[in-house]
Amino acid sequence: MTIQAPTLDKRDLRRLELFREIVEQGGISNAIHSTGLSQPVLSNQLITLEKSLGVSLCKRGRSGFELTDEGRSVYNYANEISAMLTEYAFKLKGVHSTLSGHVRVGCLDNTATLTNNPLLKAIEQFYQLSDDVEVTLDVGDYTQLNEKLLSGQLDMMLCVLGDRQRAAFEFATPLFIEQSQLYARKDLAEQIIANHYILSGCRINMGGYAVDTMKALLNIEQHPGVKLYNGWHVESGLMLTLAGSHLSFLPTHLIEQNRACQHLVALQPDKWKLESQFYLITKGKPSTLSSAARAFTDLLNTVAKESNDQ
Repeated sequence: MTIQAPTLDKRDLRRLELFREIVEQGGISNAIHSTGLSQPVLSNQLITLEKSLGVSLCKRGRSGFELTDEGRSVYNYANEISAMLTEYAFKLKGVHSTLSGHVRVGCLDNTATLTNNPLLKAIEQFYQLSDDVEVTLDVGDYTQLNEKLLSGQLDMMLCVLGDRQRAAFEFATPLFIEQSQLYARKDLAEQIIANHYILSGCRINMGGYAVDTMKALLNIEQHPGVKLYNGWHVESGLMLTLAGSHLSFLPTHLIEQNRACQHLVALQPDKWKLESQFYLITKGKPSTLSSAARAFTDLLNTVAKESNDQ
């Protein structure tokens, strides 16, 4: 007796692709623009997929869009299928033609030591696809990179976005998270610890998109006389902290892998810490990118997913 395994046809694969987009956009209404399909069409495709799979994928209504447990599993499987299809598409395309092109990537500075940054591995794998591709890497701060992206000097950038900044970008995909803690030089840290973590009179370097979060973490109103300095550049904050004159929120990977930072101490690391979400940002839809740039974004997303799943 032959047992016939269940199969997915092209229509199911297309519905899975639409389901992924709906999830990543946070609901059907938000996915209308990115898919170019109307709300009734998206709703019908989602319902048909649920019937085909025999599960309820999400809760939708006045309370908002929320995945069921089955929906989360299907979303993860859909990501795996997409990555696998992309990989084999590159292999099959290589039989007839060679991928070629120049990809211009921007990335925030001081991220080379961040182990879950997918950029390095993506570059390595990109050059393995073809001998006719090139990558230019531009490292700088958010303002510099954003100007180059908007002017067409970059195809994409990897940056941290706060809530206000995120709203300004239509095409931004979460990639990885960076952890930061409040650091002080050892001698200053010992004084603060002896003073029961009262920060009165201390100079604290903070700024950028997360300044309000930093103030809330420190409950800054409880430290009268604290001196706040608007410093959003990571390296300047590091130098001031190494000087022993300031406290700064700094990326943990930068401190842990830098021998020059061995005298820095994280203050209340379980309490005074924050996470920064890095995004892959493009000016337009991924479909408007060159074939080489699309290949590179697919690699970034695949490597990031593998790293996050570990």
